[in-house]
Amino acid sequence: MNSMHFLGEWFDCRASLSALRDPEAIRALCVEHVMRHHIAITYDFFTVSAHRGVIGAVMADDLHIVVRTFPDRDSINVDLYAVPSHHTDVAAMFQLLTGLCDDFKPARTVLHRVQHGTDAMPAGRLPITPTQTFGAERWRAA
Repeated sequence: MNSMHFLGEWFDCRASLSALRDPEAIRALCVEHVMRHHIAITYDFFTVSAHRGVIGAVMADDLHIVVRTFPDRDSINVDLYAVPSHHTDVAAMFQLLTGLCDDFKPARTVLHRVQHGTDAMPAGRLPITPTQTFGAERWRAA
């Protein structure tokens, strides 16, 4: 079974710090964007993380989206996984990610796609290592 898996990293988000720390506000945004695609949500959970940010997930039969905010870094990690169905196709998943991205207003973004559903790499295709890193020193704990 082929599936779509995207890992987004959003840096220098211009959303307010209170928005990056509010589980209910982030839950509302995620649910709104999923519901726009007429996907029935089976479970969601959002809470404050140990780093005073938010970690949360929205799940459906063929989809999950996990969001983790880092207010002290003005950054967000997003994990979106979907199995293609009548509600989830690549275009719809990009719309969902773009909508969330627009809400948090990052200055820089990195999007990784994880390939699932193939037993072997296609001919001539090699695994790709990350090509960009941002401010490695900035992310180390003090």
